[in-house]
Amino acid sequence: MGLNDRGYMYSGNPDGASYRGGMNALWGLIVANAVMYLLIAQPGSEIYSSLAMYCWSGNFEFYQLITAGFLHSDFWHILFNMYGLYLFGNLVIPHLGGRNFIFLYLSGILCGNLLFLATNWHSTTSLVGASGAVCAVMMAAAMLEPDRRFMMLFMPFSPIKTSTLVICYTVIEVLTMFSGANTGVAHLAHLGGFVGGYLLIKVLFRGNTAWDPFRRKRIISWKTPESGPAPHFDRGAPVSRDELDALLDKISRYGINSLSPEELERLKRAREEMRH
Repeated sequence: MGLNDRGYMYSGNPDGASYRGGMNALWGLIVANAVMYLLIAQPGSEIYSSLAMYCWSGNFEFYQLITAGFLHSDFWHILFNMYGLYLFGNLVIPHLGGRNFIFLYLSGILCGNLLFLATNWHSTTSLVGASGAVCAVMMAAAMLEPDRRFMMLFMPFSPIKTSTLVICYTVIEVLTMFSGANTGVAHLAHLGGFVGGYLLIKVLFRGNTAWDPFRRKRIISWKTPESGPAPHFDRGAPVSRDELDALLDKISRYGINSLSPEELERLKRAREEMRH
């Protein structure tokens, strides 16, 4: 059975349509950033300078609050931002769909750039990058999928939960900002992105999220869209075609991070069996 034969991929299925719309929005944003960097507004060009955001004592224009979020200063800048957007975007798209995902991206850019602008009122500093948007998506992922785990090279303890990752990242941003080190990174724009993502998710879900950094108790009854195949497997038995189809369905719909350790083990076994 191919992926197009699976039920949720039909256009008549609202969940499948919402997921496809979300993925289209995600890839559309990534392509838009790539096109801006490679073809339209390369660093140092005249159009790049006109679209970057300048503070009040510079050449600030209101449209720069948005356009600056699609500019990047170098290859590594856009690479890490787009990788983060894809990584965390995959977690929130099943919950949001395409339109709300774009709103989430824009809310991160706007809140991040506005906070930076408000605290650099008399500066001639310029600001570019989608980091605020990525932080908004990261916050949304923590609120909607707090228990997903990531392997992080720069963290002393790993794998790390999404909620813990956001807390650690926020603490690092605050400490670095107050250290006085000239890193060339707009930490306030990142923190503003977290705020933008938090506020939008609160509004969209009316506070009914699995995790909230300002709530003492988490909602135990929260339902995530990752039910997939049951985690009770006979580890000694070969992987059946139905079981493999169910695992592939789950990956296609929610990403590889949705698999439990038992499901990952079965997927690896299926790959080994296919080699023989």
